[in-house]
Amino acid sequence: MTAPVWLAVISSASGLAGVTLGAALTGRAQRRQWARGKQIDACAAIVVESTRVQLALRRQWRHAERVDWVPWNEALAAISLVAAPTVVGAAGDVDELFWRHSDLIDRGDLNDEAAWVAASGLMERARLAFINATKEHVIGSSKRLERLPIRRPSEYLPGGTGDSPSTADSSS
Repeated sequence: MTAPVWLAVISSASGLAGVTLGAALTGRAQRRQWARGKQIDACAAIVVESTRVQLALRRQWRHAERVDWVPWNEALAAISLVAAPTVVGAAGDVDELFWRHSDLIDRGDLNDEAAWVAASGLMERARLAFINATKEHVIGSSKRLERLPIRRPSEYLPGGTGDSPSTADSSS
């Protein structure tokens, strides 16, 4: 073969190799982006459902309403499929506190507002730890939250001033 033919063959082979490599790298990047999106969605579901469950536990305590655990369990199942062990462990810590406090409510051992505030503080700290684990291991952010965006006014805490929690929170 002559030099121009070899150049054409090499050029064609190089072009084909470049297209193949580009397709493989693009596919890999798309799969990585898809997996990250699924992780973020699963983590967001944990945050949303943990808020719902904590409010439902309060209604269980105040009004003997039963908690619907199905959405929470579905969120836990989703997170276990897509997230890093640290994030799954942080979700499990939230779940463990929900179990403990639900049992305390069922037994009647959570018997006043001060006990509820202490219990909800533990749940909120566990939820915050989950959020910070998500920020670090899923989003890649080193910026930690110091507290949840929940801002319970001091008058709703035991010993606070103003409306008592029992009258102000009668609907929750």
